[in-house]
Amino acid sequence: MKSGLLQAISGVALLFALSRHVEAQNTSVEPDVKAFAAQYVAAYNSKNELLLLSQYAPQSRTCVTPANKEIYDSLSRHLRDNVPPDYMLSLTPVNEGNMKALATYMYFLLKPERELHIDYQYPGTNDGGQLVLWLVHQNGRWMADFPCMTQQGIKDYLDNASAREHYKTIAAEIKEPLRSELLAMLRQHKTGEAETRYQQVTGGDMKMAMLVINALKEQEH
Repeated sequence: MKSGLLQAISGVALLFALSRHVEAQNTSVEPDVKAFAAQYVAAYNSKNELLLLSQYAPQSRTCVTPANKEIYDSLSRHLRDNVPPDYMLSLTPVNEGNMKALATYMYFLLKPERELHIDYQYPGTNDGGQLVLWLVHQNGRWMADFPCMTQQGIKDYLDNASAREHYKTIAAEIKEPLRSELLAMLRQHKTGEAETRYQQVTGGDMKMAMLVINALKEQEH
């Protein structure tokens, strides 16, 4: 399972890949939430940003303006692997502790009512992730609540541009046959194995390996 924040407060989603066990089964989630989750996953897997954006309450995404749209668009390019069909759902109250911890980087124009966690794992691998969506109920249906970036969040993202380019350069310079070996692992959703293999070959630390392999994945999608 991947761990940590999945590099994206995007123009269409705030995505998390967290290290956690699936604690709730689909049977504990109401049918209307299941229906929304199915629509959201289909839109997410389509890689169509306009379709995905349509899953969010319109009032919640007015923080995206002509002045900052390029930032949200650049973040949305991190959307990569599809969510497999056997995902698990859990619907919980909003975790106010997490909201406070994230307040430096994000805020909501609409107060979220619930949290929806979509957990997934690729069969036969240790690779998977989690989407965390905040929901509001409008006009008789659930919709996602768009998380806006704070000015500090935008500043930090822009300030880290050189670091992101650094890891992209390192990933682009990976030579054969290691490059093909790593890409084959990534296509099989063996991200952890690819990170370990890169670390073994280069002698670097695991943090460096994770950042370089992430950059390699982005370049191949």
